Amino acid sequence: MIDSGVTQLPSEPDNPYALALTIYLRGIAAILMLLGLRQWIYIAGIFQEPGWNFETMTTQWQFVTIHLAVVDLVAAVGLWMRVSWGNVLWIYAAVFEIALHTAFAETFGLDLIIVLFHVLALAGFAALIVMERRFDAKAR
Repeated sequence: MIDSGVTQLPSEPDNPYALALTIYLRGIAAILMLLGLRQWIYIAGIFQEPGWNFETMTTQWQFVTIHLAVVDLVAAVGLWMRVSWGNVLWIYAAVFEIALHTAFAETFGLDLIIVLFHVLALAGFAALIVMERRFDAKAR
């Protein structure tokens, strides 16, 4: 015997910020998936133009490319599944790339688009977490 009240989804979520956070993190996961696949395009050498080929990169760029190719994709899976290690890996990858393009800009270049994306994405995540927790605290 199946209890229909348990198997049906609620018509309205208990915490609307929890739903917003899920949607937000899945959007970030999709973007991280694209960023990780971009790194694999470099590794596979699909494009032969300078700067797009793994074999012609410096050793530092090769290390960073391999590192981000793995971390971005694993973080994307974790964010999509909404597991805590996905959040941790994403925050790590974001801070890694921010540091890469700011503190180590003389080696890896200043990429303001990537830096701004990560800073704004982390700020949006923090804001949604705070709003979700405040809503939960008020509901109790």
